[in-house]
Amino acid sequence: MAFRFPFLCRSRRQALMVLYALQQELQEVVHDCTDATVALTTLNWWQQQIHELYSAKAMPSHPLMQALQPLIAEYALPQSELLALIKAHFTELTEARFQDRSQLHQYAFQAGMVTGCLGSRILGFTEQQTLEFAGKVGELCQLVKLFSQIGADARQGRLYIPVAMLQEFNVPAHVVLNGRGSAEFTALLNTWLDELKKQFKTVMTLLPAVDKGRQGASLAMLKIASALLREIEQDGVANVLRYQLIVPRPRQQRLCWQIWLCNFLPL
Repeated sequence: MAFRFPFLCRSRRQALMVLYALQQELQEVVHDCTDATVALTTLNWWQQQIHELYSAKAMPSHPLMQALQPLIAEYALPQSELLALIKAHFTELTEARFQDRSQLHQYAFQAGMVTGCLGSRILGFTEQQTLEFAGKVGELCQLVKLFSQIGADARQGRLYIPVAMLQEFNVPAHVVLNGRGSAEFTALLNTWLDELKKQFKTVMTLLPAVDKGRQGASLAMLKIASALLREIEQDGVANVLRYQLIVPRPRQQRLCWQIWLCNFLPL
């Protein structure tokens, strides 16, 4: 993870790594725990740990929470944003389907909080609008991730495509979950991909010029997400049902260096 932040000072780089470690812990609760009741209990425990971070009378017991505690004051990390990250994982466990794009985007915004608002607070900003940019970065990166792993999720019985979108293109959920695909499903994927590509341009308009230098890590994450979307498009969107493409680590490193050294934009 550290290679994505090559020019950050040690304190900011370590702070980001703590946030990403928390995100990984929560993801493992949802995806690796086979008992839903145990998973919900574990998420409730993590939520209580977050509450204790903001309590003057309590000391969190988990080493990760202890590492996070001093960062709250140093970078003014709001409790609401950390709780939103946990809420996203509760949503994964308790919501069988997203009904429409609005619900999907709300989930993606919360699930992308580390890449988004929390990460950008650690990177630093001068304009309040930068936080709006950050929120959209986290949301968009999460949406691209979901798009890339449609097939992998389907094989685990998970489907993040909103019901309204499936109905709009006349795609029964079982077609996706069974990995069969169809011409209608390919049309859905192409439309969704076009929407995601347009969002990259919209997000970039939100970043104030004065904060572009500080938000290099956020721009690098956008660059990687954009590269992944291009790979999927060139490979053929229907193949997301068969396998999951990734951007290899060496290429991620090159993209990050391009952002930091050459001021390349993500698009």
